Amino acid sequence: MTHLFLLVVLVNGVIQPDPPNFYFYDIFKCQHYAREIVKSKIEARGANQNQVRIAAYCVPRLVNPENVKVYP
Repeated sequence: MTHLFLLVVLVNGVIQPDPPNFYFYDIFKCQHYAREIVKSKIEARGANQNQVRIAAYCVPRLVNPENVKVYP
């Protein structure tokens, strides 16, 4: 078992994908992707457009790296 960091992405409060499966060895790499996901959101402006809420964060998890894909 190894401590990894799980990237959790929420779109309108729903975890994407469900279940989340983006694991990283490095918290800084995970946080980089979380920031970029939130920054890259393009909001549609106008009265007829629904606003999409996007959030992303990293949480530590104790998992077996042989059972999950771990991103460098």
